[in-house]
Amino acid sequence: MSDKPQVGVRYCGGCNPRYDRVKLVKRLEAALPEMEFVPAEDGVPYAAALIANGCTNRCTNVSGLAVPEARQVPLAGDLDFIPAQEKLKELVFGGEAKSLTHEEVLTVLPHRSPMLLIDTVSRLVPGSEAVASLYIDPKWDIFQGHFPGRPVLPGVYSLEAMAQCADLIVLSLDRYAGKAPLFAGAEKVFFRRPISPGDTVELHASLLSERAEFGMAVCKGRAFVEGSLCAEAEVTLAMR
Repeated sequence: MSDKPQVGVRYCGGCNPRYDRVKLVKRLEAALPEMEFVPAEDGVPYAAALIANGCTNRCTNVSGLAVPEARQVPLAGDLDFIPAQEKLKELVFGGEAKSLTHEEVLTVLPHRSPMLLIDTVSRLVPGSEAVASLYIDPKWDIFQGHFPGRPVLPGVYSLEAMAQCADLIVLSLDRYAGKAPLFAGAEKVFFRRPISPGDTVELHASLLSERAEFGMAVCKGRAFVEGSLCAEAEVTLAMR
C-alpha cells in the first residue's frame, strides 16, 4: 500500500466529448508523482479530490464525498491543468491547517453545554474549511422524547452542529474574533439518514462566500457517520 497522500478522482457522466478527461487526469498524475490518484469512493477522507467535469457546468455527483468543498479541485479542460496542479500542491502539502483539542475549541466558539456540538477539530484552515467531530451521547435528555423507544437525533441538532463547524472557519479569523455567530439562514437542507445515540459524527464545512463589510458568510456543511452522508446544508452566518 502506498504511503503517498491520496487524491480521490471523481468523473462526470461524460456528456461532453470535447476532451479526454481520463487522459488529462493521467497527465496531472504524471506531473504530481508525489501524490497517488485513486477513484474517489463515498465516505473516504482523501487529502483532496479532483473533480473531472466535461464542461463548466460541474454536474459531477459529489454529494457522498467526505472531502470538504474547499478541497475539491475542478478540472474542466486543458485551461484548468496548471491551476489544478498548483491547487493540489497547496492543499496536500500546505502547512496552514491545524487541529484543535476540546479546550481549544472553547477558545474559538462561544457555545457551551448543552448547546456546544463540537468535540474536537481534526483540520481547520481559517477562512476556508473545517473538519470536526461530535459524539452523540446516549445520555442526552433529548432522546427521552425523540422518540421514546426509538431514539433519533433531531434534524435541528444536525443543522446546528454543521453551523458550529462553519462558525469555526470564520471565528478563527482575526476580524471576527470575539463575535457571536448568529444563524441568519439555511438553504438546500437535506437529511439523508438518521443519526443515532452512540454515533460519532464527522462534520465538514467549507466557506462558499463572504461579505466582510456586513460580517456575513455562507458555508456548506455536511455530516457523516462512518463515511455515510447523513445531512447537508448551506448556512448563512452573521457575525455580531
